[in-house]
Amino acid sequence: MTPLPEYKNEWLLTNGVGGYAMGTSHGINARRYHGLLVAAVDPPVNRVVALHSTIDQFHPTCDDQNYVPLSTQLFGNSDTPHPEGWQYLVDFDCDLRSATWTWVLDGGITIRRQLALEQGCNACLMEWSVQGLTDECMLSIRPMALLRGFHDLQTSENAGIQVHAQGTRCSVQRDDLCMILKSDSGDWDPTSSWWNNFEYPMEAERGQDHCENVLNTGILRVRLTPKSSTVRIRTTMQDALETSQALPTIKTTDIVADRLAEACRQFIVRRCHGDGGPLSVIAGYPWFADWGRDSFISLPGLFLKHGRVDEAISLLKGFSSRIQNGIIPNRFDDSIDHAYYNTADASLWFINAVHACVTEAGGLSTHKDFPALIDSCLDIIANYRSGTDYGIRIDFDGLVMAGVPGEAVTWMDARINGQGVTSRIGKPVELSALWYNALCCVADMIEDPAISAEYKASAALTRKSFKRFWNDQASCCYDLLVPRNGNWRGDARIRPNQVFATSLTFPLLAGQAAKQVLDCIRKHLLTPYGLRTLSPEHPDYKGRYEGDMASRDGAYHNGTVWPWLMGAYCDGLRATSQDSDSFEMDEIIRDLLTPLVESMDTGCVGQIAEIYDGDEPHEPHGCPAQAWSVAELARNWPPRNRDKQVPATVTNKKTALPAS
Repeated sequence: MTPLPEYKNEWLLTNGVGGYAMGTSHGINARRYHGLLVAAVDPPVNRVVALHSTIDQFHPTCDDQNYVPLSTQLFGNSDTPHPEGWQYLVDFDCDLRSATWTWVLDGGITIRRQLALEQGCNACLMEWSVQGLTDECMLSIRPMALLRGFHDLQTSENAGIQVHAQGTRCSVQRDDLCMILKSDSGDWDPTSSWWNNFEYPMEAERGQDHCENVLNTGILRVRLTPKSSTVRIRTTMQDALETSQALPTIKTTDIVADRLAEACRQFIVRRCHGDGGPLSVIAGYPWFADWGRDSFISLPGLFLKHGRVDEAISLLKGFSSRIQNGIIPNRFDDSIDHAYYNTADASLWFINAVHACVTEAGGLSTHKDFPALIDSCLDIIANYRSGTDYGIRIDFDGLVMAGVPGEAVTWMDARINGQGVTSRIGKPVELSALWYNALCCVADMIEDPAISAEYKASAALTRKSFKRFWNDQASCCYDLLVPRNGNWRGDARIRPNQVFATSLTFPLLAGQAAKQVLDCIRKHLLTPYGLRTLSPEHPDYKGRYEGDMASRDGAYHNGTVWPWLMGAYCDGLRATSQDSDSFEMDEIIRDLLTPLVESMDTGCVGQIAEIYDGDEPHEPHGCPAQAWSVAELARNWPPRNRDKQVPATVTNKKTALPAS
């Protein structure tokens, strides 16, 4: 008996403006976010599931009643996938540029369906090819459409969708949205009908609503012969523009590096149609938009590692134009052009990214936009010093204070019922590490020696005061300093945030102290897929990311593993090594990162997940494709041939001040 199809092996295609196609290897839509064309109406946001799927049938005698099913979906009233196309599916392949399914039928007939997205617009191309024909046959294709917001579900049959079909053209309209399907052969039958109770098991696992109704917009019937055995359909949103060229892929002699470069490309988007808007980064597919913090952390791996300095500067310009009171947007809205500013660290990561670009480009004089970006950095520092929104300010001791009730302004930002799960109000350790690094970055970029010296003096105060984070009992850093009786008390929970004191371009900790921090992280937090967010020895530790959304949010930063943190850990190892550029260190890093590389063949093919369980076997969760997971792996993956490939200069450590 043929085993039932698996629905957790996913694939992803992207179009460079926030739209995508995503599904499972068997063609099953297992999430509300799956679809053959999910269009970004206001690039890169306001995404709608336009073309949900197609229900395809092969008719060996051109008779509607005699057919072999090719498609497969899950329905709420059946335990068995239906139709039964999964029984004939023999192969699936996705190279991140196209996805191909292959069915083999009785009589030696092979059918392939290929899907690709056009770059720079909301359009997809689908082609069916049939091999082994000896006589005339027919292919029938039923497009399933929704044109609804990708966070929503269509739970009724009253969607107001209008369908008009004639000849080789079919248009589907819902309110102001219009999708057009144009085939190169066949005839459309405009008879439409609702298919009810599509079941999305991945939504059920997340404790979300998981059933919806989808409209079959008609039937395209195409007669095929041995000499004419293909059919193509181009599906576009009505406002689709001419396609733009995709970002080129830089090939190397390292297969892993090439795969990572291709994975990185999928997250780079433009914030408008055409070529006029700034570039940005989708934090994760399928449900995240572009986030400031994620973009700047990902920038070295997504852009600089691959020689895309100009594109990186475009991203920085886009975010800098939206600075408010010294705060870079935390994220943009999923539906409208609205920015949210509840972040204390995105602005400091912005300064780190500007310095990385200046270093990679070879100095301030190499690009006309660097002076304006440095002005933005100075504006950030001035606002942090004077105090700005969300309780962000520099205390008298040079350490960063941040946080207000009801918010969570560090990267540990999960909230339940309006309250931060790990709110970390006080002096979070990584904020002062980032502040010190930002001061040193600005001092390094400022050409006036007197002004540069002033920033170095501020950095020296932060460095001196940072000793308050040291936990003698555990030989590591406190995660947070919290006010108590007019003084500051250390939060002794062992978390990964202390790693940034060892790993940034200008590290606060060096020598034995840095090694002790890394030893602590290795003992408590290190897993094959990243760092845990809390030591398993703490009573609040949650080793499984499971249950409803409240349970998952409670585990999100209390034990759950994050792959992106592995990048900082590797940087710390290099910084504390006697020979950070040795081949021995390369092998250590390669061994650490290999499990993440191997995970690209499971889950979402060619990508790396957002998070993993803290407990073995460390199952993946969250977004199946996450930008900073991929970017930090790409940035840190050691080159096979150092004579031909040099790691991005952002990983080179500098010492702006003598160690205390």
